[in-house]
Amino acid sequence: MKKIEQNEFREIQMSILDEIKRICKENNLKYSLAYGTLLGAVRHKGYIPWDDDIDICLLREDYEKLIAILKDKNAPGSKEWLTLVDDTCDGYFYPFAKAYDNRTTVKMERHKGEMGIWVDIFPLDGLPKSRFWEKAYVLYCSFLRVITLAITSDFKSKAYDTWTLMYKRFFYAVACIVGKKRFCRYVERVIRRYPTSHSGHVATLFFDSKTDRILDLEKIAETVDYPFENREFSGYKNFDYYLSEFYHDYMQLPPEEKRYNHGVSAFFR
Repeated sequence: MKKIEQNEFREIQMSILDEIKRICKENNLKYSLAYGTLLGAVRHKGYIPWDDDIDICLLREDYEKLIAILKDKNAPGSKEWLTLVDDTCDGYFYPFAKAYDNRTTVKMERHKGEMGIWVDIFPLDGLPKSRFWEKAYVLYCSFLRVITLAITSDFKSKAYDTWTLMYKRFFYAVACIVGKKRFCRYVERVIRRYPTSHSGHVATLFFDSKTDRILDLEKIAETVDYPFENREFSGYKNFDYYLSEFYHDYMQLPPEEKRYNHGVSAFFR
């Protein structure tokens, strides 16, 4: 297989994001660049130099509509090279979706599974009305995340220390006893429990494992276009609020030892 170099890797990711943008525009769905991708748009007008993925998010209602369109091979303008996976698919256990180019394959340092170059699509879900239960709920979801990540861990990876391997093996065993897909269905029921309008606060409950990453729905209601590489994509207008919640002093570059990525190697099939 031919290895894909960084520039081509990123161009393939951008073509996936182009397709998602087209679908959202044609179907009146509101999306936003998220996490390091929005940070990259604001700070670098493109990728964070050491980053290797693209994240977007949508409120649960629009998320479900986008997923249905991406799964429908008969949808107008659908692309044969684009595949959507979510937790209804065999061998996939995360409660968010990935759109990937099926002409490619990737290998990651710490995780198993077959996948092409992808874009992550996260749902934003509602939270309990009580601030106390809101935080307790987010912490419980973060515990479920630990078990979910153990399911797809590559236990042969040298990136894990002894303690990490021990607890991941334990939670993997728990998931196998319960049934990996049965556990996956449970996680999905938990994170979809509250409508996004329930409390006025939302979170990406699988990804946002800290209680300081609970978002005020009104403050992320508006989106605008941001330059990203040689294109423009939608992102939260109040980027300062969003990025401050996640990264605090977000315009300051982190030290080199904290510049993480997924450790991805990509190849054409």
